[in-house]
Amino acid sequence: MSELWDLYDKANRPTGDVLRRGEPIPEGRYHRVVEAWIRTPDGRYILQKRSMKKKNFPGYWSCTACGSVVKDERPEEAMIREMQEEMGILLREEELVLDRIITEFPAHYYIYRVEKELAEEDITLDPEEVDDFIFLDKDAIMNWVETKHMTKLSYYRDFFEAWT
Repeated sequence: MSELWDLYDKANRPTGDVLRRGEPIPEGRYHRVVEAWIRTPDGRYILQKRSMKKKNFPGYWSCTACGSVVKDERPEEAMIREMQEEMGILLREEELVLDRIITEFPAHYYIYRVEKELAEEDITLDPEEVDDFIFLDKDAIMNWVETKHMTKLSYYRDFFEAWT
């Protein structure tokens, strides 16, 4: 069964409309997407390399985990689910710090920060979702944004500079 998404207006208010994943999103309607970055106590961030099987940005380096919020799900629940599905990392809701919500058609993007002690052996990738991962410090990430096959989202510079 394919995913169902609740739809929202531009102000992020529920419309009562539901859409099946893959159907075109009507103008003036938005779904919700979650994205999280994990930083370890030594200041390294965990990036994932999206699977070549993914429809959007296959083979690109990106945040630690991301995905769509499904029908009747809160963004925090979706972020916990996506992190476990993609990276095998268990999060608790209190570990999620909502940094910002970005509204760009067709979605309201919930961007989370997570501070968590993790090592490579704590990560179990879902090969349908993720091909690889890497730990990078802030300077290396900013270099990757400019020089590597990485998603290049407008909020990155401000996001990493503000995360102290």
